[in-house]
Amino acid sequence: MFRKMFLLLVLLLSFENLTFLRAQATKPSDDSGLQAMKSDVQRMRALLNQMRTNLAFVDTTQSPLKHQFEIEADMWQVMLAQMDRRIAAMEAGQGRVPQR
Repeated sequence: MFRKMFLLLVLLLSFENLTFLRAQATKPSDDSGLQAMKSDVQRMRALLNQMRTNLAFVDTTQSPLKHQFEIEADMWQVMLAQMDRRIAAMEAGQGRVPQR
């Protein structure tokens, strides 16, 4: 149980340093804001991959805590998809071709 709580704490603290809200607050035509959002999305994807990797090491039984981790990882995946759409809209507004 301690290991699971420690893992949860580590995951929560890993998201503390994300600055994607600051990047979203910039004007859509601001190229530095767009670059910041792209950087944030890239960092979030790396953290999500770490979450999913760590989840694989959690006990194989379907515990409420493991299920909560799965739900949170899915929620972050939805958030990343939303941010990808915003980036595409921002690039389209600037007349730029989205890069992948």
